[in-house]
Amino acid sequence: MRLPNKFKNWLFNAPGVVDTSGLGGVVSKAVQRAASRGAAPEQIEALLQKLRSTAPSGSSSAASSGSSPAASWSNQELEDYLFAASVTATRTLGMTPFDTQLLAAANMLRGTVVEMDTGEGKTLVGALVAGAHALCGRRVHVLTVNDYLARRDAAWMGPFFARLGVTAAAVTEDMESEDRRRAHASDIVYVSVNELGFDVLRDRTCTEPEQIMVAPFEVCIVDEIDSVLVDEATVPLVLAGRARSELQSVDVADFVKTLHAGRDYTIESDKRNVSLTDAGLAKVEVRWPGVELYSSEGTPLFSSINTALHAEVLLQRDVDYIVRDGKAQIVSDSRGRVAALQRWPDGLQAAVETKEGLNATEQGEVLDQLLVRDLIKSFKSVTGMSGTAVAVSEYLRTHYELDAGRIESHKSCIRQDLPEKIYATAGQRDAAVIQAVQDAHATGQPVLVGTHNVATSERFATLFQAAGIDCQVLNARNDSVEAQVIAQAGRRGTVTVSTQMAGRGTDILLGGSPADPAAHKEVAALGGLLVVIVGRFYSPRLDSQLRGRAGRQGDPGASIIFSSMEDPAANGEEAHGLELTDAVAQDLDDAGLVTKAGVSTLLDRAQRLAEQERFTTQQNSWKYNELIAYQRRVVLAQRDRFLRTPGAALDALDAIAEGPRLDELLKAVGEEELARVCKAVMLFVLDGMWSDHLAQLSEQRAAIHLRALGRQNPLDEFRRETIRVFEGFLDDARAEALTTVEELDVVDGHVDLDAAGVRSGSTTWTYVVDENPFGNPGDQAIKWLLKKLGK
Repeated sequence: MRLPNKFKNWLFNAPGVVDTSGLGGVVSKAVQRAASRGAAPEQIEALLQKLRSTAPSGSSSAASSGSSPAASWSNQELEDYLFAASVTATRTLGMTPFDTQLLAAANMLRGTVVEMDTGEGKTLVGALVAGAHALCGRRVHVLTVNDYLARRDAAWMGPFFARLGVTAAAVTEDMESEDRRRAHASDIVYVSVNELGFDVLRDRTCTEPEQIMVAPFEVCIVDEIDSVLVDEATVPLVLAGRARSELQSVDVADFVKTLHAGRDYTIESDKRNVSLTDAGLAKVEVRWPGVELYSSEGTPLFSSINTALHAEVLLQRDVDYIVRDGKAQIVSDSRGRVAALQRWPDGLQAAVETKEGLNATEQGEVLDQLLVRDLIKSFKSVTGMSGTAVAVSEYLRTHYELDAGRIESHKSCIRQDLPEKIYATAGQRDAAVIQAVQDAHATGQPVLVGTHNVATSERFATLFQAAGIDCQVLNARNDSVEAQVIAQAGRRGTVTVSTQMAGRGTDILLGGSPADPAAHKEVAALGGLLVVIVGRFYSPRLDSQLRGRAGRQGDPGASIIFSSMEDPAANGEEAHGLELTDAVAQDLDDAGLVTKAGVSTLLDRAQRLAEQERFTTQQNSWKYNELIAYQRRVVLAQRDRFLRTPGAALDALDAIAEGPRLDELLKAVGEEELARVCKAVMLFVLDGMWSDHLAQLSEQRAAIHLRALGRQNPLDEFRRETIRVFEGFLDDARAEALTTVEELDVVDGHVDLDAAGVRSGSTTWTYVVDENPFGNPGDQAIKWLLKKLGK
């Protein structure tokens, strides 16, 4: 009897973590069969055909629930597939899957998220899983980090899929509509998370069924699943139109530049908020006399000043963003690269652009938006892989009902994770990093230096050059060449300075690429790749991802973290009041190295607390969004009915029509034309009203925090108001559509919708709204008001 994972988790008190070895016997049998190499191509094809046509053993629950039959294969059917797929991969790709890769694929087919170390072949594992589901007639989306990986992996795994008899294609940003539509029609679609979300949003504005690009969602396989489902879960993808400029007052921006730290404003210890002092408020009153910041009339000015102050003081160029091609581009703190098409909300983007003297980018009117979390939860079946999935297993179980399990590496990891070195100051830490890299470089050992941001990576590049060390730099400024830089980072004598390495998609081979056995042996003898991490990241998962670049596939390697008591984890936004700096001030050696025992453990705790705080912030964002998401589903259900059902819009309007005008139009243009007109108007009105609804909720979200002054819960009040303003939405939409139709003019037997202002296919564009790093302006305002009132 096979116990459900949920029951086993309860039994063994391990929330979200499963034992992946249970399918080891199935995998062993498949490996033994594949090793015999006795199967003729026709025998493999016969097995695959059997799997295509055989219903899941035991019951038809998979078919009735919409999940993939492959998820309910018996152990024998699973063994047959793993055997056939292994032989097929060998013959088409020249890649024979390791038993660990087959074990990962088997667990993913049973719905488990797998953790696999860097270099263990996650790309092939994803293809094995995708092929199984597609073989059973399910459409599969393989979600990648970026367009480069989507294009590469679809082409790389293409011969394997072709032999299985299924089609595969990549969807990328630069594709034209027809090419995108054909790619989306494939059995297996490789696409980045953002690009898939943007196509979903575009489909929500279609006016004819044949314009729809994305097929119904069935199976989703997510690469770097913890980054997508955890770190980026609350990132809104936005569809905008009817352009307007989002302007930040230059007058306000110039004003905040005159303010002085400590006198006119104070920065909180977590460096997430900046507040005007009484002296700063006095300057505001002089500059804008007669404006009462405590009043509702003064709130817009206060929010504008506050946003400009945050942009001026807390957002740092070459740390939080770079300026390139005349634009302020956000740098992802979890990936270390430019976050394509991403922008800050709440006027913060415009404030940064004004600060840098750039032209304000057009935001436009938001037509629709979609959270990454809601996009993923639209699939009937979700699984994925990552190098750090188990660390967030409880989170995946709580929010996505997914379990995670670890797949041990094909060869034992012999990497040395050296003890962390903690220094009193950042300067002493940096000096130690330079010395450590010099020592390793002198022997020829390749070194990868991991930094937090662009500014730090470039500063270290300058320091290395001053020390006579040539280095390669990989950061958001040159992420277009990342694959080439990473591929050569394992060469003898190479020093590479990089920002975060998550989702880079290229292995670091000892000796460089292409693989050279002699060069590999030479670098291995030197100790393999040394990974040097400059300061802990906000999440231990990011530290682990960097460490994992060394010691791949049983190679030698080493990693070490250099921290300082001036780092955020010890003395800033992530310290959480632990006051670590004072605790170790007297326990230093001559080089500033902390000698007090247990400090690294305290930093571990601070790091965990910081990540938990991020999770809490995400949960709050979800709570504000979940009711809006439900309302959107209600509207989309009605929209889809009007879009796909002939005459549905005409029937809906006819049911509420009271005058003779609709009958007059019917006689003038005929039923078919009137049905077309009613559908076009109904869709136009629904889309416009939803856009207005989102705008109203956005304003409401910004102002709702003032309710806290009256001891009311802002979230409860927001939900109450959201329900209130949605009441009668569909009835109002039908009424407005009827009024519009009745006012239309008929010319030569046709209705000119454009003349009536009913336009379809207008210019739209997409972008990603980055989380406001400082919270909603309403949150900031209420904190300031409560502080001033002494509450």
